[in-house]
Amino acid sequence: MTKLEAHFENRIYFFIVKNKSSDEVSIDMYGTPYTFIKKAGKWENRTGNKMNMVSGLIDAVIATTQP
Repeated sequence: MTKLEAHFENRIYFFIVKNKSSDEVSIDMYGTPYTFIKKAGKWENRTGNKMNMVSGLIDAVIATTQP
């Protein structure tokens, strides 16, 4: 697994992609799992995540995972 980095608000956040499909992305960031789903063309936290991520950082993570 490759560690990736997302840039948001003058900070760098490191994470690992656990699973990725066209409408769902699961990552691990600093020991916390996050899953994002695509709804109506916008990525958001999946209901049931232990913690929620702000939308700007979600966008940065998704941009990093795109080819």
